[in-house]
Amino acid sequence: MVRVLLFFLVSSLCFSANLDLNLKNLLGDKVYEQNSGKLRTLFSNEAMFLDENSNPNYDKITNLLRTNSILSLNYSSPAYMDLTFKSTSSTILFLKVITQSLNNLGYNYFLTKNFSTQNSQISWLVTINTQFILNPGNLYKELKQNNVYIKGIHKTGTFSYTYDIDMSRAILKTLPYESDTTVELSKPLEPYFLNINGKKNIEIMANPADNWISLVKIYDRNLKLISQIKSDIKEKSLNIEFPDDAFYILIDDAFSLENIKRGLKIYIKS
Repeated sequence: MVRVLLFFLVSSLCFSANLDLNLKNLLGDKVYEQNSGKLRTLFSNEAMFLDENSNPNYDKITNLLRTNSILSLNYSSPAYMDLTFKSTSSTILFLKVITQSLNNLGYNYFLTKNFSTQNSQISWLVTINTQFILNPGNLYKELKQNNVYIKGIHKTGTFSYTYDIDMSRAILKTLPYESDTTVELSKPLEPYFLNINGKKNIEIMANPADNWISLVKIYDRNLKLISQIKSDIKEKSLNIEFPDDAFYILIDDAFSLENIKRGLKIYIKS
């Protein structure tokens, strides 16, 4: 009985210490020390600030910090913000997830200052000219849509942050569809991107009034290209068998999406 109580006591202390360290890393030493008492009160129920994978829920954490005027996300004037993203992952998958998330949050223009891979560890440093600090809660929500999580955030300077990213469960957000029935896809604003994990084959049908010059790519889970089908003539339909490691399919036109402006029909067999 004593051992059980001791285990729970140690676990609780470790958990509390981890949350405390995450807050300190996010805010920086100065802001953390100025608000240490208030932070202990606000985050006394540590379990509320973990997600289902035991990672910090930066959406809840950020909202509470901002509500209590502890975290400011504005600079007094535009500055160059340095963001370093670190993870162990497929390079292509990592770059797509981070780039897409930043774009969705309005950061469409950024420069790469450094990119390195060593012992399966990826580190990508980008700089953004902005007056608004990247909202950790918003990035947390964006990444979560792809089953990607933030393990920790470290403020390394006035205008610099390092993000430790967990890509181990990554599955990209894709266009939803129903298997084993004909599905009509509307006019595309970008190539159709679908999850075909565990599926057998696909039939793609073009509208007779369109001029589809097919370009279809099949990827594995890490976005490694498995196969590509490219035509130089108008296609009415296309049938493709999926290899065992197929995970995603991208359906495009070799020249312009205007060639399929009336959309496509697909039938994916499970």
